[in-house]
Amino acid sequence: MFRLVYYELQKIWCKKSFIFAVILLFVLNLFFLWYTNISDGTPKLSAYKLFQSKIAYMSEDDKKVYINKLKQDIDGVAFVMEIDSMQNSEIGSTFAREKMNENKGLYEKYYDLYNSGEYLNFTRSFLEEKNFIDEIYNEYEITSNYENYLKSVKENKNTLENISIFNNQNTNNYSMRNIEKSSKDYEKLNSDDICFMPSKTVKSTVESIWTDVFLILLSFLFVSYLITEEKEKNLFCITRSTKYGVKHNIIAKIIALFIHCITFGILFYVSNYLFFGLSCGFTNMMIKLQSLAPYIESNLNLNVLEYVVLVIISKSIVIFCLSNLLVAICIISNSIAVPYIFGVSIFAISFILYILIPAVSKFNVLKFLNLYGILKTENVFGTYLNFNLFEFPISYILLFLIVVISILVIGFTINIYLFSKGNSFQIKRKNRQNKKTKYHYHSTLIYHEMYKILITNYGLLILVFFSVLIGYNELNHNYIPSVYENYYQSIMLKLEGKQTNEKIEIINTERKRFDNAREEIEKINKAINKGEISSSTGSEMKTKWNSVLAFYPEFEKVEEQYKFVCESNGVYLYDTGYLYLFGFMGDGLLNDFLLLTLGIVFTFSSVISFEYQNNAWMLINVSKKGKSGVIKTKIIVCIILTALFSIIPFIFRYISINKAFPMHGLLYGIQNISVYRNMPIWMNILTFILIKIITQIIILIITTMIVIGISRWRKNNAQAIFFSILILCV
Repeated sequence: MFRLVYYELQKIWCKKSFIFAVILLFVLNLFFLWYTNISDGTPKLSAYKLFQSKIAYMSEDDKKVYINKLKQDIDGVAFVMEIDSMQNSEIGSTFAREKMNENKGLYEKYYDLYNSGEYLNFTRSFLEEKNFIDEIYNEYEITSNYENYLKSVKENKNTLENISIFNNQNTNNYSMRNIEKSSKDYEKLNSDDICFMPSKTVKSTVESIWTDVFLILLSFLFVSYLITEEKEKNLFCITRSTKYGVKHNIIAKIIALFIHCITFGILFYVSNYLFFGLSCGFTNMMIKLQSLAPYIESNLNLNVLEYVVLVIISKSIVIFCLSNLLVAICIISNSIAVPYIFGVSIFAISFILYILIPAVSKFNVLKFLNLYGILKTENVFGTYLNFNLFEFPISYILLFLIVVISILVIGFTINIYLFSKGNSFQIKRKNRQNKKTKYHYHSTLIYHEMYKILITNYGLLILVFFSVLIGYNELNHNYIPSVYENYYQSIMLKLEGKQTNEKIEIINTERKRFDNAREEIEKINKAINKGEISSSTGSEMKTKWNSVLAFYPEFEKVEEQYKFVCESNGVYLYDTGYLYLFGFMGDGLLNDFLLLTLGIVFTFSSVISFEYQNNAWMLINVSKKGKSGVIKTKIIVCIILTALFSIIPFIFRYISINKAFPMHGLLYGIQNISVYRNMPIWMNILTFILIKIITQIIILIITTMIVIGISRWRKNNAQAIFFSILILCV
């Protein structure tokens, strides 16, 4: 048995393509660990390392003094910067004087520190420094109050007992039982040995979604080599007749899969810790888990090292659970693509449930105990949660163990049964005539190739499936105008079109309204300064006028359009919808592009490999058009289908955005949209949209050509899918 397991691991781990995939995923994992920490305003990783070196030998009291001083200084500098920025406009000067009166002496105290720049202790910009210190301060506050947190849990129980004694309160419900259970779960914990440390290193190590995705992809590739490749080569007919036969064969494969998941889970997460340790500073792994703020709710009496090991092993086991189910699908499936579609679909559905279901919902079991939920084992062991099952609180950890063990047992049993039954150990060739539908011979090669792609290889179903996903993603996107946007929208919809005297009057009326509010505030300020009214009374009187001036930034956008119309003979246009459509506001474009790319990968990955797997190229070479003619026809079909598929997100996106932000004036010049004022060539908005669509089509056609190239390179549909997803999506 052990020799058989060793052989299963050796034949896959020693493959050049597998080694290449591992190295590529490993490099990509390190790249994304770095890339996800370089966004604007995000503190550099070196800031955490420098901070840890500062507090390395401090006592907890010294840490408190040091962190509070950092917080006071950065808040003082922020106040100085706010006052200075306000004083750049007439309206802002009024607000600046009010704030300085409310915080007397604060501006003068921190003005020199601001000018000197010595407040930058860990980063190179104010925004990064502020975000970093706020994060550290918040974590310290949470950790330093751990004793109070434990007391609050005990006080809840005491309150429960008092209520039940004096008020005859029924304690046979979930809330009461949950309070009592929580108190028991926390009673062995105390605040001794709490040693504050920034959580960045440990948190980033175990919570990288990219690492989880890469490990899942790697397990999918392992399963592909383990089952699908042997089915393609008809090797099971030989291995099933060997000395150890059927059951030993599948058990060895499952054990090999388990070893693979554990090995690479440890390898990738250890590399994560080394990366963040070298970048952010190594955490003392022997301190209490609750010394790290994100895990203060955990009721487990663990140190940080025990927690990290527990999380990594449990993640690896969850990935093994999914891979084990994928083995079953590979065994019974006659198609190469079905297992991958199954795996991606399960993960996608789990992710959607995790995102959409609120944590406090009565359906939160579906949120936390689906595949994505149980994969986040850092939450399973790092937080505290009980589920309400028939008015009884059941621990998240307990249900996690039940679910994982159940999946393992079910998957193991199903795999042995299916492998022993042995009804499907070959990949069926798709050109066999379907019993339910009569095959129609095609008069032209292009029709024949389109039939193979759309019907034989299920391309039509795949394209429809991803079209529905894109439509659902866009139509369910909540575009909700803010109060300020509603004001801007109401004015601009009245003004849309050419300049008229009535429209000038509307703008002048609004301008007078804001000028009047400004004058009234100035009068109130003068009355306060003269002592005619108190400061509190003045603040109440200014509330009405401040609420008017709150909309002034939106009116400034109207003024900008007014200036453009007067100077350039343009037209008024409500442009917010177009800013969303073109990606200058909101998000969602990346999600659409990811779904488009996945649809292209699953649809066209078999375009060339299909003939290789059917050994059809030798026959095609002697045909009239030959191999090159067939490939050219395939490419033409793929380009047509890609072009039609590419338009779908734009249609749904336009419909969804237009419901909240009406998009009129398609024949107006593109220069009437604020972000395109300086475009040198005049064209109307409709033409610009068509150019955008054509550009997207061209980009996706290039994507399709890459998929076709990979399909020809690998000559295998399963590997073409894997490498296409790896290169184009990840």
